Amino acid sequence: MPTYFIYPIYTICMFIITYLLVPRQAIRYLLRYSIVFGFLTDMMMVILFTKIIGLGGYINFGPFCFKGIPFFPLIAWTIYYVLYLYLLPREKPWIYIFPIAAAFFSVLFSNVLQNLGIFVWNWGTLIIPLAIYLIWHTAVTWAYLKISKALNDSDRLFT
Repeated sequence: MPTYFIYPIYTICMFIITYLLVPRQAIRYLLRYSIVFGFLTDMMMVILFTKIIGLGGYINFGPFCFKGIPFFPLIAWTIYYVLYLYLLPREKPWIYIFPIAAAFFSVLFSNVLQNLGIFVWNWGTLIIPLAIYLIWHTAVTWAYLKISKALNDSDRLFT
């Protein structure tokens, strides 16, 4: 099996897990945030970190790309953020611990992907990836909570 089949397999597994764990109403609600926080943000980071800075990025994506940007990771990050935002705790100290734990998980997972040959870090596998994922998860958590509070509809959805 070619290495690039890991991309659709992982994305389908993420979809199944999310579909089983998250109620449909929550998926529909969270999808709009996940597209911005997952799909668009990852696309910008792929362009910045892979194309401009050369920090690392997705490799061996075979035919699953458009203009050098693989599309399955973009979909997988969108699905990931549906699950992330659904599981995001609302009370302290968990609201602070959750993005930190998610950032560590993301570093661990990106290193697994590197060992599988579909991702590469060019400047280290711990400090820089941890900084990137910690900033990303913290910013998503902060923005989502601010937006939810402003719209005041997240309480109605999850209660």
